[in-house]
Amino acid sequence: MAIKQDILTSIKNLDLFLKVPALKGAKARINKNGNPFVYVGGFNMVFQLTHKSKKWAFRVWHVPMGENEERYLKISKYLTSKKLPYFAEFIYDEKGILINGELVDTIRMEWLDGLLFKDYIEKNLANSLALISLADNFLKMCQDLRDNQISHGDLQEGNILVTEKGDIKLVDYDSICIPEIEGQKEFVTGLKGYQHPSRFKGGKATLKADYFSELVIYLSILTIAKKPELWNKYQVKDTQYLLFSETDFEDLENSTIYHDLFGLSLKIDKLLAILIEYIKTKLYTDLKPFPLYLEPPIIKVFTSDKEVLIQGSEIILSWEVENALKVSINNGINEVEYSGNITLKPQDYFEYILTAIGFNETIVKKLEIKVFPTPIIKSIQVPIPLFEKTTNLEVNIPEFPHIELGINNFSNNLNVNFNNSINRSFEEIKFNTLYENFSSLNDKKGGLKQIFQAVNNSKIISKIFNNQSNEKN
Repeated sequence: MAIKQDILTSIKNLDLFLKVPALKGAKARINKNGNPFVYVGGFNMVFQLTHKSKKWAFRVWHVPMGENEERYLKISKYLTSKKLPYFAEFIYDEKGILINGELVDTIRMEWLDGLLFKDYIEKNLANSLALISLADNFLKMCQDLRDNQISHGDLQEGNILVTEKGDIKLVDYDSICIPEIEGQKEFVTGLKGYQHPSRFKGGKATLKADYFSELVIYLSILTIAKKPELWNKYQVKDTQYLLFSETDFEDLENSTIYHDLFGLSLKIDKLLAILIEYIKTKLYTDLKPFPLYLEPPIIKVFTSDKEVLIQGSEIILSWEVENALKVSINNGINEVEYSGNITLKPQDYFEYILTAIGFNETIVKKLEIKVFPTPIIKSIQVPIPLFEKTTNLEVNIPEFPHIELGINNFSNNLNVNFNNSINRSFEEIKFNTLYENFSSLNDKKGGLKQIFQAVNNSKIISKIFNNQSNEKN
């Protein structure tokens, strides 16, 4: 395998040793000291070549990568087919350069201009809106990668570039996993401050490799946007960490960084809770994407056992909510648990509103309760029947000592039958009043002292019943 010094020698003399036809005549970027400009990674060296005004990142391995030819060819073909904006043009060139008499494979990628991830954050420490926008763009990129079945495998500060417009670009594709190579040996496991502890116990390439680092990076961006002074407190610029270190993951809830973050906002608290859940999961391959924990809230139940009630009566409100950061009910009930019930006495017409605050969305549901005042019975009126034509009225004196009878109207003939077999017929008696009384039927011997009191014809009625009483005696 080529050593670093031999690689530098070949790059200084591209006219002699470069064997990629598409790059014929390319020139390497040279530093002031006369040596090629180079990024040296754990497995390869990256140089900047210029060919016909187009810049390329030219990569040559200085550490054996095993049987990588087929793997990189598949990655190159797959990324080219997807055409995602996060990746540079990626071409695998077999036997691309001659190094110390040996032809070795190379990779060329379109040179991406932009600031390194940490440099962009540092530049915008006082611009929280720019950092929140960066977090949103990062979240969208992660979703796009998942939708296209791609994992970068080594998401960290050095592999993310950010353009002046805030667009994100990814570099270093050695760790990329696509469906065709899932399950193969993993080349790169990433930096410890960005990876689940189980990632370093050996594993295979998986499309789930980014889940842990996605959460760490997203949470870190939002935290710095909320509390930029943490940048200097944790000396982020001069470390390979982004707020969190591998020692924090050993006992996160008792770590300094946890206490600095907890309580900053509902969103940050939620993300911390997800991170704790992640750490408790034994294998990183058992994780699920953290945005699944951030789905919009769902109000499954919000009901009352009554919709209409009398003032002073009780109702029972019941609710059940999922995926919410906070649940509250108005009218003085305030914040409540995600599910429960409460007994209330509404005093008037009420509209209860349940508010479920989610990570990116708030859901509201209304419940109307109609409350009526306690009724006061001032009178009860029973409709009085209309007596027409001939009507028989039977009165049993001994059994009914007190009777009150309302009569609306009499016409034609009225027959009154007594239990003493006294029958009388009254003809052509007409009443113009709407209500008359029978009363005081309590004299067994004397008969009726008073049966009718009529507004019209009262004398006639009195005379008739007086005669009846005298006749009996």
